[in-house]
Amino acid sequence: MIWIIIAALAPVFLLFIYILVKDMRQPEPLRWLMKALLYGVFAALLVILVMTPVPQIQVVNWTTAFYNGFVMAGIPEESAKLLMLWLLLRKNPYYDERLDGIVYATCIGLGFAGLENIGYLIQGAANGEWMSIGISRALFAVPGHFFFGVVMGFFYAMATFSNPRYRRLNLFLAWSMPILAHGLYDSILMGMGTTPEYIAGILMLVFLVGFNALRKYSVRLIARHQEKDRDGNLV
Repeated sequence: MIWIIIAALAPVFLLFIYILVKDMRQPEPLRWLMKALLYGVFAALLVILVMTPVPQIQVVNWTTAFYNGFVMAGIPEESAKLLMLWLLLRKNPYYDERLDGIVYATCIGLGFAGLENIGYLIQGAANGEWMSIGISRALFAVPGHFFFGVVMGFFYAMATFSNPRYRRLNLFLAWSMPILAHGLYDSILMGMGTTPEYIAGILMLVFLVGFNALRKYSVRLIARHQEKDRDGNLV
């Protein structure tokens, strides 16, 4: 069991260190970062509580794939994370830079991913597949939650520190953009199983290209807030 937990949390730890390095100029207090990780766990528990009564639909075509990708995953999970981000930052005296929004949002995402990962690997252990599940989730699922957090935190910080005229728009983007990315991520993966092998291969290529584009986009968003924080740019 200990190796399963280590395998589940190792990618979470590595991405946590990554965002800490990006925030070296004016780092956040460790206790607030730990609180953000814990809020991510709360977000996962909230999703379980809310979504357990919702009927599960077997993925048999693209309609059910998109239903599960958005209604069962993207919308509730990213909404819960955004709620926790708001609760965490509304009275946080250290939330004083744009990059802080990304730092706290990614930590919430990593807390969520950590608990989710433990659950998936424990389930996989029953079938002797926890290692393969752990590798695939370390490469895609956990970084995915991290990238969704980058996007959410970027626009949340824009709503806080940029032109108040666009506050509502940026808050909407902080909610909708991660949902869009998350929903498409899950929908494509789920939909592959409903298509012939040659189409599934094409979809896998589309998924990999899209995932890499999301990674690059996240790196650019982090760099953009870093630059504005260094320059003291309020726009």
